[in-house]
Amino acid sequence: SMNINKEKIDLSESKHQTTLFGYESYFHSFVELFKNKKLPNVILLSGEKGLGKSTFVYHFMNYLLSVNEKNKYNFNYLKIEPSNYSYNLIKNNIHPNVFIIESKLYEDGIKIEQLRNSFKFLSKSTYSHNIKIIMIDDAENLNVNSSNALLKALENYNSNTFFFIVNNNPAKILNTIKSRAIEFKIFFKFSEKIKILE
Repeated sequence: SMNINKEKIDLSESKHQTTLFGYESYFHSFVELFKNKKLPNVILLSGEKGLGKSTFVYHFMNYLLSVNEKNKYNFNYLKIEPSNYSYNLIKNNIHPNVFIIESKLYEDGIKIEQLRNSFKFLSKSTYSHNIKIIMIDDAENLNVNSSNALLKALENYNSNTFFFIVNNNPAKILNTIKSRAIEFKIFFKFSEKIKILE
């Protein structure tokens, strides 16, 4: 039988998870902030790996982008509707308003080219909405060059651009990046973890 590396599967699966568990209070807080135009433009989500931080970002992204679309985000049940237009574009990495940087499964670290492409994205105009979202997954894998490139991007964006930086290892992320972001430490009590797993 083929030996499948679980880590690798988990990495690619967060964008396919259509139900979000355990994040009700975080989600409602983010929606409130957004509605009141107080959502920080640079958000750092820190916490141990496997808590669903990336899944949370994908869901919030869908909430923002599907607002005027058919089968928009189901806010009451924190569910993505699989037939939603934005969801399918994001799943295939072709949404014009979204740029995702993740550690490539077989490479070590996040490469500077990935960040350079994100600058091209920042300077392009978007179609439907004027929101732009850049998500950086596994930010602890940024090397020095890519960290510096990210810092440049963080100095240079407009008010409709949101960066979501997902970080699994606080010791490995540059303080300069931390200082430009509002950090949300994601933490679940043991009892909450049990409920999420169920």
